[in-house]
Amino acid sequence: MTNHNDLTLTNLIDRIFTEGGLLSELYGMEYREQQHHYALDVCRWLQLEQPSVAMLEGETGIGKSLAYLLPLAVHLSLTGQRALISTYTVHLIHQLNDDKEKVRRILQHLQLRPVTVANRLGRAQYISASRLLALAETTDGVASKQQLLALHKKISKQYGPHIYVKYWSENAAGVNPGDTASAIALTEHCSADDAYWYHADCEAASHSDIVLTSHTCSMLYARGIPVFKGEPSNPVRPEPVEGRELRTHVPYQASFDSAQDERRSDSNGRNNLRMVSEKVGFAYLITDEADRMPEAAESILRLRSSPRRISSILQELYEEAGWKSSDTKKACQSLLGLQQVLDETGNLFTDTRCVLSKELPAHASLNYIQSIKEVMSCLQPLLGKTGANMPSGSEASADKINAVKGFYQSLNNVLNDKKQANCIAWSPVNRQGSIAIDEPFAGLTFSKFVRGISSSGALGKHGDHQPPLSVMLTSGTLGLSGKSGLARYTPIRSALGLKESDVKIWGHYAPKQYGDIRFILAGEVARPFASDSASDSLSDKSEIDDARYNEAWLDYTARMLLAAVASGATLCLCPSFNEVKELQDRLADQSALAFHNKGTRLDNLIEQLQGGEIQAIVTPSAWEGVSIRQKNGRQLLKNIMVTRIPLQPPNEVTENTFVARYLEQGRGRDDALKTLYGRIRDRGLRKFQQGLIGRGIRANNDSITAWVADPRIGPDRQHRLKGVIPERFASEYDNARLFGADGVITRPAVAKPREVLAWL
Repeated sequence: MTNHNDLTLTNLIDRIFTEGGLLSELYGMEYREQQHHYALDVCRWLQLEQPSVAMLEGETGIGKSLAYLLPLAVHLSLTGQRALISTYTVHLIHQLNDDKEKVRRILQHLQLRPVTVANRLGRAQYISASRLLALAETTDGVASKQQLLALHKKISKQYGPHIYVKYWSENAAGVNPGDTASAIALTEHCSADDAYWYHADCEAASHSDIVLTSHTCSMLYARGIPVFKGEPSNPVRPEPVEGRELRTHVPYQASFDSAQDERRSDSNGRNNLRMVSEKVGFAYLITDEADRMPEAAESILRLRSSPRRISSILQELYEEAGWKSSDTKKACQSLLGLQQVLDETGNLFTDTRCVLSKELPAHASLNYIQSIKEVMSCLQPLLGKTGANMPSGSEASADKINAVKGFYQSLNNVLNDKKQANCIAWSPVNRQGSIAIDEPFAGLTFSKFVRGISSSGALGKHGDHQPPLSVMLTSGTLGLSGKSGLARYTPIRSALGLKESDVKIWGHYAPKQYGDIRFILAGEVARPFASDSASDSLSDKSEIDDARYNEAWLDYTARMLLAAVASGATLCLCPSFNEVKELQDRLADQSALAFHNKGTRLDNLIEQLQGGEIQAIVTPSAWEGVSIRQKNGRQLLKNIMVTRIPLQPPNEVTENTFVARYLEQGRGRDDALKTLYGRIRDRGLRKFQQGLIGRGIRANNDSITAWVADPRIGPDRQHRLKGVIPERFASEYDNARLFGADGVITRPAVAKPREVLAWL
């Protein structure tokens, strides 16, 4: 029984993580010193009196998910506060869901109240009951049909992992994967009744103790959008099957009386009287995979709006929305007029795909602004009447209305937002114009979590103000450099608009020994791209922008891939689908290789690899957030291959807006480009480490061979990956072997590196 005097957060967490503690007693888990230290620092952060920031970098192998989830759950159980956990990948959200049973059991063992946990995922992550039924009715195989019908019946009756697309195959193991997952996913065209479980999760997210969500949702929340409350507020329940009642969708509903005050001691041992059922705003935010938060923020504001498309949407909607035919026609004509202005302006800039709107010639700028004002004037009466006659079961219509509203807002920004660098972009082939907005500094909005969010409707019925949160940033690659202390995390801190004084706790936790890697790097072979640039720098713009692959390098990479596959199951990571296609063209006769192309699901290929149907997956989509193992949890992959460092060049919109912001601040174009390409290199190296190391080493006894086909890196090359390769693998990296152009693996003569490749 828990002693009242021991009911402090630090004491309880020590009981869980110490050698021989509850994790060992209940689950037989080995003691991990770094995990214990990490968990105690999470406790320190949770117990700070004022909302503050913690930056805790936990490399793969320390077990950081449980190390922050358990202290958080215990703290929320004691205090009745709420927390948001944000991730970049949906895979990690599902992994955290897998840990909920451990949390429930440990809280029960400590005689603490349970905590409720809810998911706030995108619509496409859920199974559509009607689409599943339609698939079952068109399936020929009797056994497959029965499995799909049984899954449909299960979804109609109860909540559980089976409602998510990710787990459909576990409930229909005999069904041929194919494109089944995408064929049964919930879409915007599904009815509200069909989307019951999606809405149920949204509703649960408005009051649960812990909400698991994506970086995109959390950044929308920071902008005042109420993403944690479902619509409609009272979703229609599906009909129960065979007279059985539906189970609650909240897995761990608290067992206490919701009207009863409970007296608890808080983490500092003080008596804390509060209504535990009271659900207000969030007190804490934990961002796992925090290094990807800036990119998630930027993606929200990345806009390409074609007036012609908006015109088509209006024509589809006007009867449902109850608009007058004359008003709709007038708005469509004004939109097509704006489209004509954009297209004609493109004739003035035949050598470019993007131009800042403020850099247009005077006459073109005048036509552009006048057309925008006319469109806004014509859209106002339509948007003012939106929603009165909209069908309640149509989510597609609501999404289309939101697209029109978003377009209207973008036009308003063009006219009134002097800080935002708006562009006009043209498609490279038909030169169709669109209004384009990128915000490469969108990550700065993250600081609203620390300063407090004030926006109408952000918290639904609870008010329009979210007080400052205590924020914890964590990732396996939060910092990539040889620097120590808080300086190690300067790039991510700056990208998120956090002051140095905001950060009260920081730390780097790495296992002393975890896994084993052998490195095979590229020998003296052709560089990846055919370029006229004489520069060897990876940050050289001409090299990144030039999409002409060096044919000799592609042939070499194909040979390396075959050599890797000959030694066992292989995951080959490419920076783009285009590169996957290039390799597929060269290895089309290799049936043991599966190539992940656009529009297909990686999950299906993973199942084939697990079943032994293939020996390798070539993909651009598994650099992070994916754990590819045997179904019993044992190691599957023997090789991780990276074709080249995944540098993603900025588009012209991003570059123009980035430079414009620097010029507004009185800084030069060269400084802007240096910073921008430094950011590209930073992100590329993080992704490289997460792919090469994080995908291969997922357990203490894992052993892989890491193959790298990019000839620009290595201990004896121009670029040495100092600060990227974890310290425990440094000796293996220094003794890497080389894969020659003839396929012969040799030991290199170590030479002094000319440059250290790490983030700027």
